[in-house]
Amino acid sequence: MPIDAARLEDFAAAVRPRIAGSLRLDALSRALYATDASLYREPPLGVLVPRHADDVQAALEEAGRFGVPVVARGSGSSLAGSAVSAGLVVDTTKHLREIVALDAEARTATVQPGVVLDDLNAAARAHGLQVGPDPASSNRATIGGMLGTNATGTHSIQYGSVVDWTESARALLADGTPVSFAPLSPEAWAAKMRAGGAEGEVYRRLDALLKVHEQAVRRDTPEHWRRAGGYRLERMFEAPEVDRGPGRPWNGTRNVAALLAGSEGTLGIATEITLGLVERPTHAVLGVVHYATRREALEAVEGILETGPTAVELFDRIALERALNVTEYAPKLHFVQRNADGSLPAALLIVEYSGGSDAETRDGLDRLRRHLGGGAVITEALEDAHMADVYAVRKVGLGLAMSARLPVQAAAIVEDAAVPVRHLPAYIREMEEAMSAENVDAVVYAHASAGCLHVRPFLDLRRPAQVEALEAIARASMTLAKKYGGVIASEHGDGRARGALAEDFYTPALYAAYQATKRAFDPDGRLNPGKIVDVPPLTEALRMGPDYHPARVETGLAFHDPRGVDAGFASAVEACNGSAVCRKIGAGTMCPPFMVTREEKDSTRGRANALREALTGDLGRLTGPEVAEALDLCVSCKACKSECPASVDMAALKTAWQEQKWKEERPGARTRLFAHLPVLARRLAGPLAHVVNRANASPLARPALDRLGIARERPLPSFATRPFSAARDRPAPDGSLGADPDAPRVALYVDTFGRFQEPEIPRAALRVLQAAGARVEVPAYRCCGRTYLSKGFVPHATRLARRLVETYAPYAEGGVAIVGLEPSCVLTLRDEIPRLLQDDPRAAAVAAAAMTFEEWCAAHADRLGALDWQTAGGAADAALVHGHCHQKALSSMGASRACLGAAGLAVTESGAGCCGVAGAFGYEAEHYAVSVAIAEDRLAPAVRAAPPEGVVVAAGTSCREQIEHTTGRRALHPAQALAARL
Repeated sequence: MPIDAARLEDFAAAVRPRIAGSLRLDALSRALYATDASLYREPPLGVLVPRHADDVQAALEEAGRFGVPVVARGSGSSLAGSAVSAGLVVDTTKHLREIVALDAEARTATVQPGVVLDDLNAAARAHGLQVGPDPASSNRATIGGMLGTNATGTHSIQYGSVVDWTESARALLADGTPVSFAPLSPEAWAAKMRAGGAEGEVYRRLDALLKVHEQAVRRDTPEHWRRAGGYRLERMFEAPEVDRGPGRPWNGTRNVAALLAGSEGTLGIATEITLGLVERPTHAVLGVVHYATRREALEAVEGILETGPTAVELFDRIALERALNVTEYAPKLHFVQRNADGSLPAALLIVEYSGGSDAETRDGLDRLRRHLGGGAVITEALEDAHMADVYAVRKVGLGLAMSARLPVQAAAIVEDAAVPVRHLPAYIREMEEAMSAENVDAVVYAHASAGCLHVRPFLDLRRPAQVEALEAIARASMTLAKKYGGVIASEHGDGRARGALAEDFYTPALYAAYQATKRAFDPDGRLNPGKIVDVPPLTEALRMGPDYHPARVETGLAFHDPRGVDAGFASAVEACNGSAVCRKIGAGTMCPPFMVTREEKDSTRGRANALREALTGDLGRLTGPEVAEALDLCVSCKACKSECPASVDMAALKTAWQEQKWKEERPGARTRLFAHLPVLARRLAGPLAHVVNRANASPLARPALDRLGIARERPLPSFATRPFSAARDRPAPDGSLGADPDAPRVALYVDTFGRFQEPEIPRAALRVLQAAGARVEVPAYRCCGRTYLSKGFVPHATRLARRLVETYAPYAEGGVAIVGLEPSCVLTLRDEIPRLLQDDPRAAAVAAAAMTFEEWCAAHADRLGALDWQTAGGAADAALVHGHCHQKALSSMGASRACLGAAGLAVTESGAGCCGVAGAFGYEAEHYAVSVAIAEDRLAPAVRAAPPEGVVVAAGTSCREQIEHTTGRRALHPAQALAARL
């Protein structure tokens, strides 16, 4: 029954006094949670962010009174639509993330449902333990979500699925009744049936349905062990005819917690989960086997399994091609050997051997080579770093696959099918035939060792004919899975995508047993309705179906797709596939504010969802307050462009969004002030600097700064009394460099910050470049437009870009390197300027010639290495290096290591993401606290822990300011660090 607004408000009025968390019924929250990583969109009634389990219980009790459906949600990375619902979404990830107990002796961990797998494994690692099932989404997958889908992963042939390791669970039934599920002897089971209340009633109903449906469960449960569809009723019987797979042997007792595994929150909401742990392997190696065809790779799997691997993963050419175009992953593809003609292999099998010693694991590789013969092309990954690169690419296979042919996405529909390994080649051959009949291509990757294939057809679901193809392909997979003794859901659950096929896939008798199970636990159907059983048609509620019509946005900034074509603003928004890589915590750079707030709106996915909903008119105006709130904490770090498998460029999207906003309203004074900083800097540096700097630091300036909304805690940057001048700070004449005909030419790009605020940096760079034998020229000052772009002044940035290109194009066309010092500025030449001037080939030439100071030094490391550097020895030669966000997104920290290493510095990276200042962001009063919290996530602790005798190095002016502000320690630009050692 639909919930009208009045009843929803009554429900909210009843819930809010009872909870410590927040109940959100606003339009933005509903938009943020309307989608997951699947094809589906279903706006919820609202969102509950509970502080503790009592909040969830209160909400369930009141939901029962008012007839409100409820769905629990973790990271929202469901590929089947399990996490979308027109009810109340309960987001467990912000507060319900406590590791309650970790018993190393018993090898168990008890956690709240919002605990992320990587965090639990980090805690278990100290005891030599880990969780066995290892989904690729481990850096954001929650234990509650893993229980909900009966997750497994790369090592499923070792460890099975979550159901195998679920010891016990505390949960809430649909009416809010708290229950505890654990292994029960027959006597204990009987006692539960005699209990009163809702818990006793569940046991009585369950016992009755098990008696009625026992024969169907034993006879009709799919044979393949990798089961995640339906309910795990076979776990309620000692049933030797049902393959339980490679997980722990059954201990002979019934445990209702096993029914929660794969139930997608339709039977109860877990509030505390106890999992069994396994020993962490001490040694592992990989053999990456190359194949000329995908079919050849699949045909090899069965034989490879005879060599005793612990994992065999399939990766195909389409995903590899996509990885080559993503900055974060392209350098990691060193394990790929190209064919003689330079083409990529059609498929790879990533084969792992693990054990207790190097000898044991390397013996596995020897067995692999003997089995495959001398003609096999195998890359061995023996070092931890190399294996990490291989698995980093494999783990984002989903996102790479989905975005391999943007703007058309690879549809998550045949995502979960698994068949016995011996049938893999036949299954995929017939699947390819079925897709060919629909004139559809697909990307395929797989947990090949377990017979699980992720087949992603490329479909434009805005076309009705392609929607029909979607259903035809899904049903073909169902038919083939059944034919070959497999399953349609093997690790990601039924959800909307496969639940709609369940009645046809399972026998009527087994499906009836599943329906009875749902009724036993949730007779009113309030928990995540429309999943597992009684699911709507799979072509309903598509996120971007035939009725999806986004508005067109006119912007001066191009958004290039993988073909280099300007696909437009809307397509750039739609590139987000919801896989939630942006929700990772404590690693990488992407979404620094999310790492602090853990709010969905502060993730790249949340912002993309808000923009998409606004483009369709479902979230007010594009420039309205809801989208503004979602974009408010975006620091434009650009990390999403490199770390997101779909390369969602939120920094550019925010710039274009602000551009639209300024078409409708006048920017505020603070916005104009920060945007026009280059003009102010040019005017105030020099004779006026003493007065201005003193005034800015004076308490008398505070009222004015308060009115502007500038953080009083943040010291304002000073202007140089002696700004950099190409005339005064002229490079040495060519003659002083000797008669070296091979001396590299450099056009030193001295940006606004270097010229007018930190002139000591370009002066230091001149010393280093000339010492290395470069012939340096300093062209006339040209602003790159960075500050204007950050505030959405696109037309102004375009005019500046034209002037810059006019000045620097002759150097680029003459083969001269354009070397910049501030990463955000010089990388603007590489990134935005060609997008502002996409019809000007000179802009592309300037972009190709532009490089950071560190990149130039790394490219000429031989010249630097030949210089006579001063070294102090020991800790005094240590350098802690922090990379600017744009530098990490568009360049490489390897260049920084090579640059500083050439001068004899022992380089350690900070391991931090964003510094938190991010241009103007950290100076804005309402953002100051978040700015500092971002620094305190990893950067400030790393600086404090660095040896005081060493040097702290950061290329970004914002980074240096934040380091000094939060730690009191001065950081140097790489040019300064090198110049000091000459």
